[in-house]
Amino acid sequence: MPKKKSQSIPPALIALLILITVSAGALVYSTWHLLHDQPYYANKPISEHEELKFDYIFKTQPSGLLGIDISHYQGKINWHNLELQIKNRPVDFIIFRATMGDDQDGLFKEHWHSLDTVDIIRGAYHYYRPNMNSTLQAQNFIHQVKLRSGDMRPILDIERNSTIQSQTRLREGIQNWLNIVEEHYGVKPIIYTGDTFNRHVLVGNGFEDYPLWVANYNPIKEPESDYWVIWQFSEKGRLNGIYENVDLNILRGGKTTLDALILD
Repeated sequence: MPKKKSQSIPPALIALLILITVSAGALVYSTWHLLHDQPYYANKPISEHEELKFDYIFKTQPSGLLGIDISHYQGKINWHNLELQIKNRPVDFIIFRATMGDDQDGLFKEHWHSLDTVDIIRGAYHYYRPNMNSTLQAQNFIHQVKLRSGDMRPILDIERNSTIQSQTRLREGIQNWLNIVEEHYGVKPIIYTGDTFNRHVLVGNGFEDYPLWVANYNPIKEPESDYWVIWQFSEKGRLNGIYENVDLNILRGGKTTLDALILD
């Protein structure tokens, strides 16, 4: 039986396929740069629910101050085009993630020093990893964060239980971090946590003496942790100059409260 000739792809078709592939790649590349080289103009909460919540919170807290918090998840920020206002509310403070466990936030230094000459309160927080040594975590934060007069107190972000130790040991580690950081900076740190974690782990164990920054995104009138100072009420804020959503916070008590949270 005679062998069949193998079918080959015509050169013209190969050239066409290459042209289509290159063109598609160029389109994707140019689109990516178009999106990432321009500020993201969406100066409003995403949904009607978020917008209503924003309006309600500042109506019931007329002296409340608006703040945002940022980490490397927000990516590079277009500081030249950044508009520090949402609707009719100016942004009065910005808090950056500095460290997590024994690591550093890759964009912290850039974010932090971008506000060296901007007239706005800035703060830095440490994300606590509950399975890691608390002393090493405190030392990591101290090494990375140089606070000056006018900056917000140091902040501990604790959200999760440990998988290798009891809650009692976890609380001991949290307290150790707070003690080391307080001794270094000379002020009591702020504690950031969720309403549920606060209720189940922290309340009743001596942590009420620390200013509370509480997270609760639910459609509620106010957090259940009634001694909160700052409430992170949404993770869906939008600001010109920042490509991703940002967390929105209200500080109750106005300038008097804010002044009590910053370093002399």
